[in-house]
Amino acid sequence: MSRDPRLLRGAAAAALGAVLLAGCAPEPVPTFTPPAVPEFAPPSVSESRAQDILDQVGDVIEVADASANADELAPRVVAPASDIRRAQYQLQSATGGTEVPQKLWTDSDITVITATDSWPREILAVTNPTEGTTARLYLGLVQQSPRDQYKLVAWSRLLPGVTTPTFASADIGSAPVTADQTGLLMTPTDAVAHLADTIANPQGQYAGEFPADPYRTFFADEIARLTSDVAAAGSVTTTSTPGSVVLGIGTADGGALVMASVDTVVTFRKTVEGSTLTLGSLYAALGGTEEVTAAANATYSQMVTLYIPPAGSSAQMQLLGADRVLSKVERVD
Repeated sequence: MSRDPRLLRGAAAAALGAVLLAGCAPEPVPTFTPPAVPEFAPPSVSESRAQDILDQVGDVIEVADASANADELAPRVVAPASDIRRAQYQLQSATGGTEVPQKLWTDSDITVITATDSWPREILAVTNPTEGTTARLYLGLVQQSPRDQYKLVAWSRLLPGVTTPTFASADIGSAPVTADQTGLLMTPTDAVAHLADTIANPQGQYAGEFPADPYRTFFADEIARLTSDVAAAGSVTTTSTPGSVVLGIGTADGGALVMASVDTVVTFRKTVEGSTLTLGSLYAALGGTEEVTAAANATYSQMVTLYIPPAGSSAQMQLLGADRVLSKVERVD
C-alpha cells in the first residue's frame, strides 16, 4: 500500500526539528555496505581477444617455420612447445627436408579461458580443421605474469574418436588447475606419470586406468615391429619419463584437462655375439649408419593432453591428444 505524501513530509519535518533541538549531540556516522563479492573471478580475456592472441602466436610460428629457426619462436612460444619445434627443425635438416614439422594453425573452434584474478592465466583452444586436413589441434597458452605475453606452451593433435570434455562458456570462464590439484581422481602430476608408464609398458600396472587409444596402440605396434626387426642381433626396450604439467583447466563435470610433456626412450641393444646391428630410417639420420657395438638410445619427445575425472567418478582417465618427434639418438656403452 502506498504512503500518503503528506505523512512523509510531516515525518521529515519532525526529524529536522529533533536534530535542531539536539544542539551539540554527536552527528551519526554514515554506514557503507560494500558490493557483494562475485562468486567467481571474471575470465582473464574475452573470446575475441583470445583469438587475437592465437593469431599473433600463429604469425610468430609462421616466421620461424619459414627459416626453420627455433630462435624466432622466443617471443610467443616456450618449452616444451619450443623444444619440440626445435627438434622438428633439426630432423627436417637431418633428413634433407623429407621430414617436415607438424603443421600448426590457430583458427579456434572452441576457446576455454581461465577465470582468475591472479597469475598464471591460461587459454586452451581447439582449432578448426584447416585446408588439406581434417585434424584438429589442442593449443595451450599461458601468461605467467601481468607484464608477460600469452605464450604457447604445448600443442597436440586430437586423437581420432575422442570427445573433448565440456567446459564453462568463455564468458563465464573455467577454473585453473594446478599440478598438485586435489578433488580429482588423482593429481595431474600423478596422472601424467601413470600415462607415461603405460606408453612404455602397455600391459603395466596402470594400464587399466586408461581406455585404449590410437596413439598408444600405434606406439606399441611400432615397438613390436622394431623388436621383430632386430631379433637376430639384439633387443628393444622402452622407458618413459614424465615431464611437468604445463597447463591445467577445470572441466564442467569437476574434472580437469591437463597438458604435459613425456620423454620415451627406445633402446636398441646388441645381445647376439657375432651379429650386426645397424640403425635405419630416421634413427640413422640422427644417430649415424655405423654399426651399433653396444646400444643406442632413441628419444621421442612428446606432448600429451589428458582428461582426469573428478574424485569419486567411475570414469577412466583418457589420453585426448598427442604429438611427438624423434629428438635425438645417442650411442651408449
